Amino acid sequence: MTAISDYEILKKRRSIDANVGWCHVSTTKRYSDASEKIEKESTNFSGFQVLPSKVESVRLIFKRHPDIAVEFRAKNQHLRKACMDFLLSLIETMCQSLEELSNEDLVEADVALTYLRDAGFKVDWLEKKLDHVKVKKEKEQFCVARLQEMEDSLLELWKKCSDLDALVEKEEEELSDTRTPLSLDDVV
Repeated sequence: MTAISDYEILKKRRSIDANVGWCHVSTTKRYSDASEKIEKESTNFSGFQVLPSKVESVRLIFKRHPDIAVEFRAKNQHLRKACMDFLLSLIETMCQSLEELSNEDLVEADVALTYLRDAGFKVDWLEKKLDHVKVKKEKEQFCVARLQEMEDSLLELWKKCSDLDALVEKEEEELSDTRTPLSLDDVV
């Protein structure tokens, strides 16, 4: 590992456990055996390796859904990290605007949700949110279609108005010509 002994890591985790409660937060740096360079910094949050930029998201998930990973049994740290990244990616996908989300994205989100459930995550709350996003997407598509129909109708009406306006101008010219009194030259 590194110059930090296992005892110091355990001591650090225990002090954090006492201060934080149910979540384990400790920063670790991974070193490559070949190059001794730092690959990346990650944070251990309740047994999941998480990038520092994602810690607040994971903290919020565990705060609102503390039992989310109670049945998750994977021991392999790479698998645990991959599953957490998968969960975070699913949530990020669901946070996209409806314009950015396609129906295929929502189908894939369903598949991802099933995978996470099968892996042992309790994601009933996320399924409800996904259902809500699907309903909103359907409503958005319906509204877009209706709006397109209205715009087409309006365009058609504008064309009719333009045509009618041209006819009115022509008719007014004829009326003006008709109302023009005859001149002496015209009569003689």
